[in-house]
This record gives sequence, C-alpha cells and structure tokens, in this order.
Amino acid sequence: MDRFEEMMKKMMAMTEADRSAMMKKNRVLCTCGSCPTYNACAKKENEAMFCATGRSACTLTKKACICPGCPITPMLGLKHGYYCLDGTEMEQRGMK
Repeated sequence: MDRFEEMMKKMMAMTEADRSAMMKKNRVLCTCGSCPTYNACAKKENEAMFCATGRSACTLTKKACICPGCPITPMLGLKHGYYCLDGTEMEQRGMK
C-alpha cells in the first residue's frame, strides 16, 4: 500500500466534519491558482484542490502543470498531474 492509499484509508475512517476540516486546511497549501493552466473562469468559480475535487467545470487550455511541485503532492502521495483536466488522483489511478 503506497502513501496515497494509506491516506485514503485514513480519510475514509474520518467523520465528514473531519474530512471537511482537512480539505479546508489543505486548500491553504493548494497551488492551483498559480498554475498556467488555471484561468479566469476557474478563479471566478473559486475552484481549487483538483487532485481531490476533480476536473474543472471551466474550459481550460492545457499549458503547463505545477501539480508535482505542490506541497500537497508529497503529503498525500500523489503521482499524477493535470487534475483540473484529467480528474482526481483516484480517477487517474482507476480507483473510482
């Protein structure tokens, strides 16, 4: 079991309130807003944490991905990128 799978197991054991608090805490660390692919629509919709929330509701143009440098990546054991276009870590791993 890798780091991501361990974290998902821990999160599934949390209450909804605790998961929500963790997401709120992690959102402060999120770097989505400074990504070249992030656009005015995503900003207007207050979108972030695509690694957990999934694809953007906005039409984004693939420019560059800064997900590997995000502080959340090692913390949660993320291995993918372009979450705003390709879906959550779980989706990209075929787990959902």
